[in-house]
Amino acid sequence: RDAVRQPSAEDASSLVYKSKALEGLVALAETAARADSTIIITGESGTGKDVLARFIHARSARADSPMMSVNCAALPESLFESEFFGHERGAFTGATATKRGLIEAADGSTLFLDEIGEMPQQTQAKLLHFLEEGRFRRVGATRDRDADVRVIAATNRNLADEVGAGRFRADLFYRLNVISLHVPPLRERREDIPALVEHFIAIFRERFNRPALDLSADARQRLSSYDWPGNVRELRNAIERAAALATSDTIEAEQILPAAAKHQGEGKAAAQTDAPVTLDEIERRHILHVLEEAGGNRERAAAVLGISARTLYRKLREYGA
Repeated sequence: RDAVRQPSAEDASSLVYKSKALEGLVALAETAARADSTIIITGESGTGKDVLARFIHARSARADSPMMSVNCAALPESLFESEFFGHERGAFTGATATKRGLIEAADGSTLFLDEIGEMPQQTQAKLLHFLEEGRFRRVGATRDRDADVRVIAATNRNLADEVGAGRFRADLFYRLNVISLHVPPLRERREDIPALVEHFIAIFRERFNRPALDLSADARQRLSSYDWPGNVRELRNAIERAAALATSDTIEAEQILPAAAKHQGEGKAAAQTDAPVTLDEIERRHILHVLEEAGGNRERAAAVLGISARTLYRKLREYGA
């Protein structure tokens, strides 16, 4: 995924849900939108934390200006400060012109920091200074500048644990954690799956000019019973792949979940005889399975998983793979 981007019109769609869990979350998000406080959104990869951030921005007093987004895991560490705060001409080798950073670009609007747990500690300190003072300094500059920016951060990590391990600043964590919202995984809100399926199939009918395209009843049932370790992102990708490759107007279950359903079935069979499997182990198995399906190509596997290559490399190191 690109490190810095603005959402497309399709991205800006409202949250799609039917479950009580999301109903409560949306009510909290609408209240938070009006508060203009810093927000941190937690949840597994692919749950839609970025969608919730756009939902909040669209209902805030800053909605007339576009929300800026950055994936902290996709930015090389050497470019963090320049991308965030901008730089002056001649500030470093290759800085042939003055450049505004994300903070300036988001002045008067919202800045969404995805995967903030990946932010280098030196940048964490400068972000904390900006959040507390509303002032920042371009790389190579001699004076501070003012900016009025609301920050929404998201993470799939437990930042309290990261603080305890010394990988994330405690003062920044407390400054970000003014309002905390948690997006539950899709397997814990299966009532949302039919609505999401309908939402995505409508998108791809239009995109591929296939107005009669639909899913069989069996496919819909299978989608609702699958655990979706990659959450909403995995569901969307599965439907898009099936819609793009469909040779008839009816998509069958096997076209959507040929490998994934088999993989889950093997996991459930093992679970009947083995000790309970932890969530970390489920994630590990899923990532290694996707990597195998991608023929060992880590960049392709990261794209399928919806995470940055940097995050995938870190997880593989943790697994010793």
